[in-house]
Formats: sequence, structure tokens, C-alpha cells
Amino acid sequence: MSHAATSQFFEGLRASRLLDDACIGELASRPEAEWGDVVSLSNYALDRGWLTAYQARELREGRGHRLAIAGYRIFDKLDDGPAGVTFKALHPALPQLVSLRVLRPEWLAPGDTAAEYLARVHGACLAQSPHLAGVLDAGTHEDAPFVVQEYVDGYDVFRLVNEMGALPIGLACEYARQAAVALQAAHEKGIAHGDVSPHTLLLTPVKRAIGSNGDISIRPRAGATIKLSELGLSPRRPPIGELKFGQRDRLGPVAFVPPERLTSGDRAPASDLYGLGATLYYMLTTRPPQAGESPSSVLLNLQLADPAPVRTWKSDVPEAVADTVERLLSRDPARRPTAAAVVEALAPYCEPTQAPPDGPDGVPLASETMTLPALPTASPVAGSLPLPNGSAAPFAEPMPEVQPLDEHQYTDVGRPDHNPFSSSGVNSPLPIVRRRAKPTRKNMLWIIAGLLLHLIAVALLVGYLTNWFSFSQSSQPDRTDERKEGITKPK
Repeated sequence: MSHAATSQFFEGLRASRLLDDACIGELASRPEAEWGDVVSLSNYALDRGWLTAYQARELREGRGHRLAIAGYRIFDKLDDGPAGVTFKALHPALPQLVSLRVLRPEWLAPGDTAAEYLARVHGACLAQSPHLAGVLDAGTHEDAPFVVQEYVDGYDVFRLVNEMGALPIGLACEYARQAAVALQAAHEKGIAHGDVSPHTLLLTPVKRAIGSNGDISIRPRAGATIKLSELGLSPRRPPIGELKFGQRDRLGPVAFVPPERLTSGDRAPASDLYGLGATLYYMLTTRPPQAGESPSSVLLNLQLADPAPVRTWKSDVPEAVADTVERLLSRDPARRPTAAAVVEALAPYCEPTQAPPDGPDGVPLASETMTLPALPTASPVAGSLPLPNGSAAPFAEPMPEVQPLDEHQYTDVGRPDHNPFSSSGVNSPLPIVRRRAKPTRKNMLWIIAGLLLHLIAVALLVGYLTNWFSFSQSSQPDRTDERKEGITKPK
């Protein structure tokens, strides 16, 4: 490598202030610096723990100046989505890890501006709660807004339920209660979240285990708590019915948006409470309140239908909890309870210390609960769809006519299980894991029978090809001639 590469390497180190002068001097005195071998230099620093793998790679590629943003030193890249790039960084004045997101200015269009967005984010810093992932800072870097949020080493509730299946009632109620505590703190400061869903509820701490096939399994540790993230960080959006072609990535998780978002872009505490109710519904049943095969069908159900009662899918939910969920999912925002009322209503059914145990007696996996998330959970207004418990389908008052976007305008970005404006980004490297269900005894018997039939067929084929049957017939004595001789032979 050229000496120019070495100079660029050290310029990036000094610009980012990742290392002190002593470490930089030690690197500069090594013979690799004279040879221009930045790979060996970066590996030397990596082996000694001076740099992370991401930092070493950026320095080798000549992008060391990007490893410092407004004084925050970048350790790793957590997520890169339509909203922007999220990094793990170190606070410039405190020994504290933070999540720093640099937004793409075009992400704020068509209903927001950078100035208005940053003003709302500064307001969100006022809300404080043990169950809030606090917003710490916001500003502009190279004409792009950035936001600094508390770093949460955890896992979002959407992926937790996807991997574990329906949560125990006491655990689901406790997680929802903690989220309601966070919303109460925000609403008392006049701050609406704007995007409450299972994607924005982070659980920490969690236990991760890597299987022999590389799959990552997660379970909450005892005493794990909820952190509500993204407070005030979602941009203002026009009504969903006004979004046009090319704006599909502005939808977010449509399965958890309140009905009023179809015709209004306003964010209000009542909308946050709908998202909380939809999240609790999902934790209890593994289904969102409104489901469909495409975002278009989800929005149509949201416009024309009421969700099926939660006890339709989980009959052991206490009546008071089911009633709270139903009121939270009311189409009339005025009928929804406040966050403080939700805390009070759920408290008797919470088990704060409960954590799913390990082993075969633990919480079943999603593949073992026989749940089918693709089944529709909304009851169409146009027909009387009988529910599994035999009751009649609930009818809903029709909303003002809204034309949902054509389903062909959607990509994976619009799917309910994809959150383009994800939380702190700590979950991005972890894939969604669906474990295969263990084969049953009946299935094993069918498999064994199929193998035996297969072996018999192979044996017959081999016998035919090797002329074994002809050989067997020719090896037997010709008893026809003996019988004839026996008839003609004189006594």
C-alpha cells in the first residue's frame, strides 16, 4: 500500500479522536507505518482493544472522519434503513453509550421539516421515566438532523413474541403496564409518542443463546423491564389516505395504527393508547388486532371493521383485561382510557417477577402454539362472519371513505413486521427465529412406513435389473417332464 494510505489512516484517527496521542504514537512508530500497511496497523489496534471491528474497517477504507459526529465517537453501525443510519456511540462528556441516528432529510417529507422535527425532539427530552428510552440530544450534522437516544441493549416485543409465541397473561399485562407508565410520563408533559407498537417496546435485559445451527434464541431475564423507545422521533405524516405512490416507506407498521390515522395526520395521546392496546392484543394472541394478506387489506379492515374480541383467541384472559383491551381499541378516541387508568386497571393482573422458564416446561415457541397469524382477526361490516365462540361478528360504524394504496405499491417496508424507523437499533443484527416444531409420534410412524415401502421398491427394482427372478425360476427342476415320464413309465 502507498504512504498516502498511511497518512489518510492517521488523519482519520486524529479527526475522530478515537485514540490518545500515546496510542497514535505507538502505531506511527511501527514498521507497518513506513510500509503503508494500514491493514496490519488496524489489526494491531484491534488486537489490543483500541478499536472496534467497525472502526478498523472504516479507517482502512479512508472514512475515519465519519467516526465522530458532533463530538460523539462512533463504535458500530446498528441499522441502515429508509429513515437513516443508526450508530452505537459514546457520549462526549459522560462514560455512557448512546444510540445516535443521522436522518435522511428526505425521510421527513412530505409532512415535516427538519426545524419542526428537531423542535419536537427537544421537547421530548423533558419526559423522564424508568420505562422510557430517554431522548438525550438532537442537532444537525452536515445539513442532516441527528438524534441521540439512550442505548438499550435489548430486544423488541415484536420479535420476542415471534420467537416465543403468546406471552403468559401476567407477563403481558406487566409489560403493557410498564409501557403505560412511560406514556403517562410523556402525556403529562404534553408529548405524544406517535408510533406505539410492539416494535417500539424494548425488553432489557435478555438472554441470548446460539444453537448448533446458528439460530439465536432469546428469553427475558428475571426482572427484565420494558423501555418505550422512539418517543417523539417519528415525523409528522399526512393522513394515510393522502399518501401517494413512492411514499410507501412512510406507512410504518400499519397493523398497529389507530383508525383516525386514515383521515388525520394529528398525533394525540389517544392514538398512543390505541397502539398500546394493539400491542397488548398482540402479546396475548400473537395477532395484531387488524390483519390481512397485504397492507391494503389491513387498511381496509381498519376502515370497515372492529377487531375480534381478545377472548376469541385466548379464552383465559380475565374479563377485566379483555375489557381494557376493547376500550383501548375503540374506534372513538374519546372512549379510550388514559395511560394512568390503564396502569390502574392492569396492576391486579401483573406478575412483575415472572419470567418464562427454560426447558420443555417453559413458554411454548410460536411454532408449538398452533397459532396462525395470517388468519384475519377483523370482522367485516359487509357480512356477518361467525366467530369461533359462536357469537355474532361485531359491526362497526363506517369511517369516511378512504382509498388505500394499491397493494402493488408496497414492498417489505410496508409490512407490519418491518419497522423502517426501528428503535435504538440494537436488535438489527439478530434475525427473527422460527424454530421448527418437533415431529410427533404419528408423523414418525408415517415416516418409517414410507421408508420401508421405499426399500421394498428398491429391492424389487434391483431384482428385476439383475434378472434374479429368471435365475430363480430356471434353478427349479422341471417337474412337468417328470410327471409325463411317470405316466408313460410301465409298472
